[in-house]
Amino acid sequence: MTDLFTHWIDVVHWAMKSDQPAEAQMLADKYIFDQWDCPDTIQAAFRYPGFDVVYEGMMNSSIDGGGLEFRGAEATLKIDRSGFGVYREHVEEEKNPSLTSRSVLEGTILHMENFFDCVRTRKEPNAPVETGVAAARAGHFGNLAYNHGGQFVPTTKTAA
Repeated sequence: MTDLFTHWIDVVHWAMKSDQPAEAQMLADKYIFDQWDCPDTIQAAFRYPGFDVVYEGMMNSSIDGGGLEFRGAEATLKIDRSGFGVYREHVEEEKNPSLTSRSVLEGTILHMENFFDCVRTRKEPNAPVETGVAAARAGHFGNLAYNHGGQFVPTTKTAA
């Protein structure tokens, strides 16, 4: 959970303006790679104040290539490394996505450019250290759920 998951949950934290899960649940196992220390198949759920996050990861399938979906009552926003699409509810299929944007740039290049620019200029990076800490913390909550029977509810002590 502190690898691929952190690359997506930071976007959720930014968009939803909340980075502290109140609870984590996780089902996971090793079905393909027995030699790994971590599971290769994961279903995890995180409860935040006012919204939930569901994460699925399977290390032997890349059918979607990763991404996010923000599901609302009127539309769904799908984001991946190459762009986004907005899919409205209750419209004909041919009218979806109702809005899209694609980029020819790979996100890693932009991250590296920002990093090197900050090293040269001492400016703050696009994602401050606290953003990474919050993303890693959410991942650790998922790992704690996995290692403690499938559920983890942080106390005041563990949430800090």
